[in-house]
Amino acid sequence: MKKIPVIILSLILVIVVAGCGASNNLNVKLSAPKTFTPGKPYVMQIKIEDKKGHPVKGAKVSAHLNMKNMDHGTIPVPAEDIGDGKYIGTTDLPMNGEWVATIIIEHDGKKYEEEKQFSVEVKTAENAHKVTKDVTLPDFNLIDENGNHVSKQDLLGKTVVMTFTYVNCIDPNACPVLLGNFSNLQQDIKTKGGKSENLLLISVSLDPENDTPEAMKAHAQKMNFDNSYLKMLTGDKSEIQILADTLGEHFEKKGTEVLHDNKTFIFNKDGKLTHEFTGSFIDRGELLHVVTGE
Repeated sequence: MKKIPVIILSLILVIVVAGCGASNNLNVKLSAPKTFTPGKPYVMQIKIEDKKGHPVKGAKVSAHLNMKNMDHGTIPVPAEDIGDGKYIGTTDLPMNGEWVATIIIEHDGKKYEEEKQFSVEVKTAENAHKVTKDVTLPDFNLIDENGNHVSKQDLLGKTVVMTFTYVNCIDPNACPVLLGNFSNLQQDIKTKGGKSENLLLISVSLDPENDTPEAMKAHAQKMNFDNSYLKMLTGDKSEIQILADTLGEHFEKKGTEVLHDNKTFIFNKDGKLTHEFTGSFIDRGELLHVVTGE
């Protein structure tokens, strides 16, 4: 899998707008962060598929941004092809508000245009990564690295930080970084003398056929985790699918590789989703603040 620069993978909570291309030959999805920091790069992802669902590669893609209800001129945003039908564009937004992105695609001698709308707010400690959708943990039954059964009931009463990985991940910018966020969080909690009694970090396997409890335990030891408040879960794929579908975590196994979203989810003590980090690279200070309030 092609390596992606850190800034691309640091996308915060996004809104995804889907629609068919102007000629119905292409399906275009725009992922745009809901918040931005003035003076810092604002990164958008455009995913393009043909009518059969195959990724469109090698296209020339750009987006022209305009305020929806104001005339502040057009901001051109060229998009870089990062593979698998995904294109990344980076710009510096001048202000928050309602925006219209006119996406221009040139491919196989044809030109397509499609408009997508998105809204963005200035990033604050209060709105960063917060979710607006009403999502709670579903019932599930999985097994941890010690062979113990774990269900939703075992998570209630704790703040839960959950991500999805697998032991044999070959993308250095995916699972190793997601689990590295757990390591950073544990280190920061220890350094600051924080309490972990009511906190639980969970990594759910996306490759349960190969991720046995023994394999996951060895992987946790390799990562030098504090296992007193961390669990590596595996088990029946149908149970994992329930969790993934509820949270919008998409994954697909192709050969020995699992293609998946890089997301980290935060649940409160009632099992309600409160925050979602999109992208494998997470600002450790932000993660610590969301989880502990420090």
